[in-house]
Amino acid sequence: MRLRAALIGLWCALWAALAVAHPMPESRVWIDATRAGLQLTLQLPLNRLEFAFGQPLADNPGTVLVQHAEALSRYLLQHVGARSGDVGWQALRPRLEVVGKDASAELQAVIELRAPAGADGRSPTLLYDAVTHEVRTHRVQVFLRNDWAGGFVGQPPLLLGELNYGHNSLAVPLEQARLGSSVLRLLQGGALHIAEGTDHLLFLLMLLCAAPLAAQGRHWRDVRPVKQALRHTAFIVTAFTVGHTLTLVLGSTGVLTLPAQPVEVAVAATIAVAAVHAWRPLFARAEVWMALGFGLIHGMAFSASLSGAGLTAWQHALALLSFNLGIEAMQGLLLVAVLPPLLLICRVAPGLYAAGRRLAALGALALAVLWITERAGAGSVGTPAWLEDGTSLLAPMIGLLWFAALAAYGRHRSQATVALRQG
Repeated sequence: MRLRAALIGLWCALWAALAVAHPMPESRVWIDATRAGLQLTLQLPLNRLEFAFGQPLADNPGTVLVQHAEALSRYLLQHVGARSGDVGWQALRPRLEVVGKDASAELQAVIELRAPAGADGRSPTLLYDAVTHEVRTHRVQVFLRNDWAGGFVGQPPLLLGELNYGHNSLAVPLEQARLGSSVLRLLQGGALHIAEGTDHLLFLLMLLCAAPLAAQGRHWRDVRPVKQALRHTAFIVTAFTVGHTLTLVLGSTGVLTLPAQPVEVAVAATIAVAAVHAWRPLFARAEVWMALGFGLIHGMAFSASLSGAGLTAWQHALALLSFNLGIEAMQGLLLVAVLPPLLLICRVAPGLYAAGRRLAALGALALAVLWITERAGAGSVGTPAWLEDGTSLLAPMIGLLWFAALAAYGRHRSQATVALRQG
């Protein structure tokens, strides 16, 4: 008896371990607030939906809609809805699509829910028991993806809660509608994406370090005249802007999709190349093309923060414009803060500038190598957390740069005065 009990206990423990290692597939509901109400994007695993629907679905995902589209639409309309208080909302016929071809295939359904006249469209309650009314172990995760009127856009989806058997309603907390709130949020988001992104800041700084200089052969030897340096910098920054704007648009619209990890590795690699270029010219006659090409890479990283899913075409266009303007505004502020002291030091203390440029290039190259190692999954080197937040570095760095510029200028004036007196 003891042996039998032990075997039963061992079997139960093994079953529990397998259940943890292979969790039951869940449904997901993505909520996008619209002017008329809500748009729901449902993702239901066919191998669970078939138990509630009463028909085999998972064996042949490619034939599901051909055979059951009408019945599945009716089923979803019976089990998905919303209300404001005791007032029910209108649910329109869902748009159905089967995603996947194997056992993990899902039914994706987009359902428009419209608030009736006079109902509070900003305080809805989601009503949902698809699959869960029959499969008691099934769970449904509900996310808020976009709320344009309330200013929730360009952010990671917000988990609102979980539905399961016996729990089929969930309040959807939407912020009060405010005119222009999403545009302001996206402007701030674009600016913070640069200000908080140490890697993007470092890349821009490496470009600016070499901007006042002109190459002779494989060395930086000449200092450009101020007007020429400003014009050259404008060309470089414009090329970078064109590059990242192009891939930001393509990436956020889904036209160009790349895995996040290779993009992040490539961003770190651009810093390494820009650092070597700041030490010794690699693209002496092609800096504009370098900035354009590297801008394409950084734009893909930017696009990860801005998805057009759930937005209308007009909202997406406005979101792209606002987010990009925020990026450009922060780049402009960085130029205004950094370029004048760089130009000043370069002219009054070229030796100090050369030493500082090389030191900055070495530091940027070291960081780039660390980021490439970590992002490629080759190992964890324990990069300090404060290095991941550009805002903690930006003000001290700019302050130190201006201090060095003013000190170099003061020394230069003193030396000039002494020389004048001696002459």
